[in-house]
Amino acid sequence: MSLKNTIILLNRPEKHFLESYYYRKVKAGIDAALTGTEYSLLVAQQDGNLPDDVTDGGLDNSGVLAIAPHVHNPSIAMLEKSNIPAVLVNCRSEHIAWVDTDNVLGAATMTEYLISLGHKKIVLVNGFPDSQNGIDRLKGYRQALEKHDIEFNTKMIINCDFSVTLSYERMKAFLLQNKSTDFTAVFSTNDYMAVGIIRALTDEKVKVPENVAVVGFDDLDFASSFYVPLTTYRQPFDNLGFLATKFLMKQMRGKTDKNLQAELLGELVVRDSCGAKLKK
Repeated sequence: MSLKNTIILLNRPEKHFLESYYYRKVKAGIDAALTGTEYSLLVAQQDGNLPDDVTDGGLDNSGVLAIAPHVHNPSIAMLEKSNIPAVLVNCRSEHIAWVDTDNVLGAATMTEYLISLGHKKIVLVNGFPDSQNGIDRLKGYRQALEKHDIEFNTKMIINCDFSVTLSYERMKAFLLQNKSTDFTAVFSTNDYMAVGIIRALTDEKVKVPENVAVVGFDDLDFASSFYVPLTTYRQPFDNLGFLATKFLMKQMRGKTDKNLQAELLGELVVRDSCGAKLKK
């Protein structure tokens, strides 16, 4: 079967990804870019392989959008070796066009904000270590510590999977190993994990933000209404999807090559969980 005027949307394989706020916002940007065009959207899940229509050469004026694949996902390598129009969202490649948030700057911004509030012992709870987001946000955290002459300590890193459940479990284990609570702040590299972290701290009678400040990343839909409103870094999700789609349509129409790149900026959103109001 040949696919004509079709954008294949490769999504992450996690069970509930298509229901996530992140996906819905990115897709809203994609849908906005496609409005009034001749292109249709085919949704597929990443499983390490490209759909048969792609690998069999069954594309006619069509291309691939891949949302947040792991950096070692075989699909990326296949796309890099092909002439298929493609754009990555929240991931990067030297050979494929991409659109991403400046996650290094975002993570540095969040870490520096905690430092400005007087924190020096800051735990980083990071997501998938082989995801572009995980790699870049760790880098930004380290850069901020180094800028302020604070020693980077691997014992202050907790690796998770961007989920509420595992972040809760890992934070509980971390607290059991560090009964003296020898840290004053936690930077969670997404808002879901911040929820698990706050619940774990609360279970252990550690108050947020009175005893430990917590900040997240993304500004998901629940961040402002969580029982401890989250200080976080707002990502321009819809703009990521919109610009990536525009890049892809230009490729499919032969108006540009595969080397387009765009790095978008987010913004710090201050709420209760960081304890800033307690400093006043």
